[in-house]
Amino acid sequence: MGAHRIGMKGKYVHKGVALFLLLGMMVWSGTLSAFQPPAYEARLDQGLFKYSPEFRAMADFPPTEGMIEQGLARFRQERGGHTCAECHGESGEKLKGVAAGYPKFDPKLGKPKIIEQQINACLEQRMGQKPLAWEGDDLLLLTVYVKALANGLPLHVQADGPLAPFVAAGERAYRERVGQFDVACRHCHESVAGSNLRAETMSTPSNRGLGEKEALVRAVLAADAKGERGKAASLAGATIGSGSAEHWPAFRLKWGKLASLQHRLRTCNQNVRVEPLPYGDDLYVNLELYLATLSNGLPVNVPGFRP
Repeated sequence: MGAHRIGMKGKYVHKGVALFLLLGMMVWSGTLSAFQPPAYEARLDQGLFKYSPEFRAMADFPPTEGMIEQGLARFRQERGGHTCAECHGESGEKLKGVAAGYPKFDPKLGKPKIIEQQINACLEQRMGQKPLAWEGDDLLLLTVYVKALANGLPLHVQADGPLAPFVAAGERAYRERVGQFDVACRHCHESVAGSNLRAETMSTPSNRGLGEKEALVRAVLAADAKGERGKAASLAGATIGSGSAEHWPAFRLKWGKLASLQHRLRTCNQNVRVEPLPYGDDLYVNLELYLATLSNGLPVNVPGFRP
């Protein structure tokens, strides 16, 4: 029932925010052709509060600026005589808010699919093109643009119905010990949330703190002001969920590039000495689905920014 309420709330907010944006655009330009998706908003990113004040300041002018516009250029790019805009509107108006419900169940496949897989399915089945390479600029920037069309709207991924067994499979993957280090996702992101691990403060990939974020953020900022950086990071990591699916694709300073959540999952495998599976593998898709359900209610906010 909880997931259902979140989904219904997301649907209500979606309509209200979309109407607000629509009226605003009409007043500003008198036409829908000026539509632009909202940009990444640091103030909406719960995950930023476990990082230093200096890094949070960087998030006000992140290296991702301009990536949404680059994604729009790919969206309008002609491929085999067709463009994404032909079906979805010059600036993707028909896709506003759609990404907030992904991953979704695909009846033809009989399993869930993520945004990247939907983009490639459109290219192959409707435009007669070859699929775009995983982690290539074209697929990453198209994914950013499609997800940005839902920026500011709460994630509302279905957890029941035909997706229920896949959510359960994703949770099993999240809790299963793997690799030479014999650890599971939960060991870093639940058991030691709020602690330092490899020079990074661990946090929970959930919507924890969603209803009390303001009070928690005030406590973090107060600790910052007193010079208690460790206390602030621990408080943020342990009590403010950083989410997961809602801010990917994201730019990581560590990598010096934009990357997908699939890439993040593969690097996590490498960190615990597990041979990574191919991009889009069922295990990673199920895990991304499970993480998305944990993040339900958090606003979509791409492209994200992390150290």
